[in-house]
Parts: sequence; structure tokens; C-alpha cells
Amino acid sequence: MFTVSFIAAMMMLFNHGGNSDKPQKDDNVRKNIELTDEQKAISRASNEFTFDFMKILASKEGKNVNMFASPFSLQTALAMTTEGAVGDTREEMLKALKLSDFSQEEIAGFYKTIIPALEKVDKKTVMEIANSFWSKKAIEIKKDYAAILKADYYAECETLANDKKEAAEAVNAWCSKKTHGMINHVVDEVSEEQMVALINAIYFNGEWSEPFRERSNYDTDFTNHDGTTSKVTLMRREDDMDVYLGEEARSLSLPYGNRAYVMTIILPEKGVDVDDVVAKLDADTWRKYRYGGRDYEVTLSFPKFETEYTASELCIKTLKDMGLKKAFTRSADFTGISKTTLFISQIIHKARVKVNEKGTEAAAVSYIGMELTSAIPQQEHIIFKVDRPFIYAISEVSTGAIVFMGVQKKF
Repeated sequence: MFTVSFIAAMMMLFNHGGNSDKPQKDDNVRKNIELTDEQKAISRASNEFTFDFMKILASKEGKNVNMFASPFSLQTALAMTTEGAVGDTREEMLKALKLSDFSQEEIAGFYKTIIPALEKVDKKTVMEIANSFWSKKAIEIKKDYAAILKADYYAECETLANDKKEAAEAVNAWCSKKTHGMINHVVDEVSEEQMVALINAIYFNGEWSEPFRERSNYDTDFTNHDGTTSKVTLMRREDDMDVYLGEEARSLSLPYGNRAYVMTIILPEKGVDVDDVVAKLDADTWRKYRYGGRDYEVTLSFPKFETEYTASELCIKTLKDMGLKKAFTRSADFTGISKTTLFISQIIHKARVKVNEKGTEAAAVSYIGMELTSAIPQQEHIIFKVDRPFIYAISEVSTGAIVFMGVQKKF
């Protein structure tokens, strides 16, 4: 048995009928997602939020705790909330989300573009992003706010039942459906005081471009973060791969499907604490880990595993450390949502991942509850044996958008 927790980190074939001697056209060739200059800047800002959220969350978690999350999911849910934030509340939220340099129209336009683009970029990889807005009948929601969520965030607008259990059952059913059953329980109950909820759900299911062979698996010891060892099954593969060799860590990326999505694995060198590597993650270090590799002949050994993580109070504490404070107080101004004054009273983030020989299945849910206020290639053989704590992330190639990120410390 092992515990897991993840930070914050972004992660189809056509069959021709009949008999023909003519070459069949591949209709799943990877194409770059086209973004405007402003949208590219927002995508970079989203990754910056991912790194900061991950570092702060990791610093607050236990030393021997695994972490897995989708800061992209959390940022999306919070971005929907900012659509109704006003004045200082809005400015503070945008600053914490790394989005203060952009207008609300630019932010909404980014999500209107990126959500369907991420879903369609690879026909062999399932990527689904769903948003929803829930409100009780007792509160009147401004029509303009609901219209923006529907048009730009593709959000479903639902009624939140007054009964605690009935409301929770509806929310949990929605989350389960949108994550294909990976996350089927998010809230125990929805309090009487909670009038509004915003939810983002992400589901990812990708097959490795080159699967591992189960017959190559072998069992070995994994050195946990606290120095103890656990038995794990390592999947093994030999191939030419781009590997980055840094002073503190090495990295490589494994593609899915048509190579639009990749998992990047960051393995600290022996004697280097994984927490120290996490603490130094930013756009520059990520660029080295993701794009700085050279071609090597590699023997890769990587664990197959399942893990899940939940953050609620710790999530709020992390966001407060990032500067998002007023939104959690009764002086918050969300009058863009309703004339009735609201504040954020609850955040729950849940994420789950499964990694095996075929590929990766991952999901995340972000729940926000609101209450009333009063260089040169070379050939060299590399052993890349992941038998100690490591970092990994799933991202889309053309935009660089990091969808999931994790730190595995123990088994």
C-alpha cells in the first residue's frame, strides 16, 4: 500500500474499409495548435501558475507524501470565478493566477480556443475538459455572467438542490460522468450556506506511441523518500531517446498517440533530494528538462503505478500564499455573478492517475464552493532506471500546456 499526492502539472486511429493496394492516408498526423500571441502568453502564464502552485503545495505536504494534481484544472475553475469578480477581488485573483497582464476578454478567449483544441489535437488520445456552474434557486444569477460561462468556457449551468445530500449526489454524479468513473466522490454534502459551485473536470486517456512489453517487466526495490524500500514492478524498454542530463537531475519524455501529448519524467541524480528539484522548477528549468535533451541509446525502467491525491484546506493555504486572499473573506466582491454578495468558502481538488504498459489514464476535478457574505546529437548508452523519487508531467507539445504534474516519493 502506498500514499500519493500530486501537484500541480498539462497532459484517435482512422480505419479504412475495403481492400486497396493504395497507401492509406494517416489522418492523425500531429498538427500544432494555433494560438494568437496573447494566447501563447496566457499559456506560458498558466504553466507559471503550475510551477508556483506545485512548489508551494509540495513545501506544505509531508516529506514522504506523493503528489498529483492538475493546476490547469484549478486555474480554469478559478478563471471562471474571476469572470464575476470585481475591483480588488478580481485584481488579486488575476495576480495570483499569473493573468493580471491580460484583459478578461483575452482570458475568456484563451479558454474558448484551448479547450476544444486540446480535446481534438490527437484522435488516438482522449482528452476531455468539462466545466459547470451550479446555483440554488434562492439566488439570482446575472444573465451576462451565465452567458460568458456557456459561450467561452463551454460550461453547463445546473440547479443546486437545497438538500445537502441530494446536492452532493448530483455533483458527484456529474464529476464521475466527466471523469469516466475515475473520480466519483468529491463532496460529502453541500452545506445549506453554499449557494454557488463552479467545477472543472479533466479526463485523459493516452496510449504510448510505443507501448512497453509486459514480458520485459521485472520486480525491484524502489528507494522511498524516507530511505525505506518497497517492491515495485518496472516496465523496461530499450530505444533511442532524447535525454537531458543536468547536474541535479536527468529527464526524458515519452509520447502518446500521434505525439501531441508527452509525459516528461524528471529523475533526480542519486543523493539529490526530489524536494530540492521541485523547489527549483520554473519556466527556465522546465525548458531544459522538456526540450534540452540529446539523442542517446537508452535502457528505460519505469514503474507502473496508480495514485490519487486530494487537497482542500492545503489547496486554499497554497493559494493564499500565492496572494489570493480577499476572495476567501466576507469582504470579497463577486457582484459580477449576482447582486447577492458571495465569497469562496471551499475548494476541493482531487486527481488520480494510472500508468501501465499501454499508457496513462488520468483525471482531475476542481470544486469551488461559494457562500453568501454578510544542442549537438550524440550516441551514448544511458541507463534511466526510475527506482527512486521522481517528478513527472503530462503536457501538450505545440502549446507546451502542462495539464498534469506529479511527484512520486514512495510506494
